[in-house]
Amino acid sequence: MKQNNIFDQIKGLWIGNYTHESKINLEDIVLDVIKDEYRFPIIKSETFGHIERKTVIPIGTMARINTSEINKIKLIENCVK
Repeated sequence: MKQNNIFDQIKGLWIGNYTHESKINLEDIVLDVIKDEYRFPIIKSETFGHIERKTVIPIGTMARINTSEINKIKLIENCVK
């Protein structure tokens, strides 16, 4: 994502639940890659990722991230037409 300049185009990042067999966590990988180079909110969700019960995330739908609220992610446009 960094090599493809994705981090230059986003205003927030939502990562899911994933642990590699080596026990390294996805958030550790992301934080190691972005270091102090980028400043945007990062949310880790236990209901998103490689787990049995998942939250559906509509790709391409505009959303607002506010890390100080209980519901940190709010869709701000319709995801179904």
